[in-house]
Amino acid sequence: MNMEKQHRQFVIGMAGHIDHGKTALVQALTGINTDRLKEEQERGITVDLGFAHFSENATIIDVPGHERLIKNMVAGVSTIDLVLFVVAADDGIMPQTREHLDIVNLLGIRNGIFVITKIDLVEEDWLGLVEEDLKELLNDYGFSRAPILKISAVTGQGIAEVRQVLQENLNKIQPRRDDDIFRLPIDRVFSKAGFGTVITGSVLSGSVQAGDVVEILPEKIQARVRGVQSHDHTVGEVKAGYRAALNLAGVDNEQLYRGQVITPPGIYQPVELLNARITVLPASPAAIRNQMRLRLHLHTIEVFARVLLPESKALPPGESGYVQFRLEKMIYASFRDRFVIRQYSPQITLGGGVVLQVNPPRYRKKFHEQFLATLHRLESEDAADRVQAAFPAIFVHPLTARQVQVSCGLSAEETGKIVAKLQADGELYKVMRGKETYFYAKNQVLKILENIQAILGNYHREYPGRLGLAEKELFSQVGNRYPTDAVQLAVQLGVESHRLKKNERLLALVEFESRLSGKQQDRLERLEEIYRQSGFNPPLNQKIMEQIGISEKEFREFVNILRQQERLIFVDQRFYFHADAIRKAIGVVRGYFTKNENLTVPQFKDLIGSTRKFAIPLLTYLDNRGFTERRGDVRVKGTKLSE
Repeated sequence: MNMEKQHRQFVIGMAGHIDHGKTALVQALTGINTDRLKEEQERGITVDLGFAHFSENATIIDVPGHERLIKNMVAGVSTIDLVLFVVAADDGIMPQTREHLDIVNLLGIRNGIFVITKIDLVEEDWLGLVEEDLKELLNDYGFSRAPILKISAVTGQGIAEVRQVLQENLNKIQPRRDDDIFRLPIDRVFSKAGFGTVITGSVLSGSVQAGDVVEILPEKIQARVRGVQSHDHTVGEVKAGYRAALNLAGVDNEQLYRGQVITPPGIYQPVELLNARITVLPASPAAIRNQMRLRLHLHTIEVFARVLLPESKALPPGESGYVQFRLEKMIYASFRDRFVIRQYSPQITLGGGVVLQVNPPRYRKKFHEQFLATLHRLESEDAADRVQAAFPAIFVHPLTARQVQVSCGLSAEETGKIVAKLQADGELYKVMRGKETYFYAKNQVLKILENIQAILGNYHREYPGRLGLAEKELFSQVGNRYPTDAVQLAVQLGVESHRLKKNERLLALVEFESRLSGKQQDRLERLEEIYRQSGFNPPLNQKIMEQIGISEKEFREFVNILRQQERLIFVDQRFYFHADAIRKAIGVVRGYFTKNENLTVPQFKDLIGSTRKFAIPLLTYLDNRGFTERRGDVRVKGTKLSE
C-alpha cells in the first residue's frame, strides 16, 4: 500500500456510556479488539484508549465510557474528525451518554453517526421508544440530521450499513490542512526493541517526515524523527488527519508522556496563561466562579487551572464569557484550540471553550477595555482584524510573520498577503533585528507616541526656555518601557504626522515655541555676553552667578538653553566656552598647521592668549572632534582640518 498517495486521512472517535457496546462495535467493524490492557479484558470495560484501522484512510479510537475515566475519553476524541456514538437499546440514554455528547459538542465535533446497539436484546416497541428519545436528545445538540443506525454486534445485523454510512460520511468531510504548521498531540509512549522511543498520535495539522528535527512541548525537548508509520506501514511522511507512530532519536521514553505536543522547533512556546471564551453547559450543576480551581482538558492533556472572570463574579449555567486561565503547569496551546473544563471535585463536566490568546499579559483591571476589545477582534472572521489584534496593545513588543500566523490561525501564504497589505496601508511597521524581520502595529507605535507627547508636554512646562528635550534623554526615559526600535518608529511617526518637531538632537511638540520672561531673557543675554567677552578665559561659575545675581538653578537653566542653541559649548566638567571662542580656536590651529607640523600646549596657550588651565581642556575638545590629533606631548593636524 502506497501511503504517500493516500492523501485524505481521518480519525473516527467512539463515544457513549460504559458497557453500551463501543468496543464490540469496533471489533465488528475492524476485527480488532481494542481492549489491549489485561485489566480491560478481565473487567470487560475499556480503561484507556484503543486503536483500530477501519480502512486505508481511517482509524477508529475507542474510548472509555466510565465517568471516572472521562479524562481518557477527552484525550481520545479531542483530535477526531467524526464521532461514532453508541446508545445501548436495553439501557437507553444514560448519564455518560449526555456527558459524552456534551464533550463532543464542546470540542466542536459536528460530524456524527449515532448507533443504537444490542438491538437483539429488546422488543421492537422498546427499540422505537429508545430511537425517539435519542432523536429528541440529538435535536437539542444540533445533530438533528445525523444518521441513526441500529445494530447487533452479536448477530451482525446492521454492521454492513454502519460500515457503508461511515465511509459515505468520511468522503464528505473536508480534510485538515497539511500546508499548516505540524502539530501532533501525543496519546501513547512506549519503547520498542530495536527501535527505541516511539510515540503515537493524530496529526492535527501540517506534515512530518523521516529525518525531520522536531520539538516536544512544553519541555522544548528536541528530537529527530528516525522513522514514521501509519496503519502499521512504514511511510516517508504523514500529514494532517493521519494516525501516526513516530520513532524518535535523541530522547528517552521516560521524558515523554501523554499530553505533550510535537511541533517544528522554535515556533511555539510553553503556555502558562491563556485567554479564552468559555461556555457553561445549560445542565451544569454549578456556575463557574471567579478564582475557581478547575480541570482543563486540552488535546490529550489534563491540567489544573485557576479561572479569572473579568466581567463578573460568576458565569452561570448556559452563559458564555471571556476568561483568563492561570495554569498550574506549562502546557502546549494555540489559537482556536478547543478544550473541556471539569469541576475539580467531584469530577463533573461544567463546560468548555476555545483558546483566543496564549501567554497574554496578566489581566489587570485598568486594562479591562483593551482586554475585551482584543479578544473580541480575535474572534472576528475578518483575518486582517485578527492580525491587528494579535499585536499586544498593553505591552509593546514586535511579532514576526510566523508569530502572527500562529497567533491568528492562518496559513503562511494568507499571513504574508495580509501583513503586506497592512504594511502598505500604514497599519504595520517593519523593523529588522539582525536578519529577522519584525513588525509593530500602528496602535502600538501610537501608544508610545502618546507617551512621548506627554513627556515633552511636561518638559516644556518645566523648561519653557529650552528648545526641546535631547533625543538621547527621551530614549533613556522611555527605553526601559518600550523597545528602542519601537521608540524610533514613534518619533518618526510623530515628525511625519506633524505632532513633533526635530531639530538635530532635540525633540519638541510641534506647537511649542521656547519663551522666557523679559527679566529672564535679559539675564540670559547678560550671561552669554560674559562668556563671549571672556574669550579663552571664562570666569568661574560662581563669579558669573554673583555678577548677574542669579541662583545656581537659574544658572544651570540658562547654560542649558544656550547649549541647546549651540551658543555655549561644554568643554570640560568645569568650563564652558562661547561658540565664538571655539570657532576662533579652530581658525587659530588651522592657520598654525599651514606652516607647522607640531603644536605643543605652551604654543597653543600663547596662540590663544590663555593659561594651561583652559588651554589643555580646549585642546582635548579639539582632539575629540578631529581638529587636532595628540601624539605624545604634541598635536598634529587632525582629519577635520583636511576636509
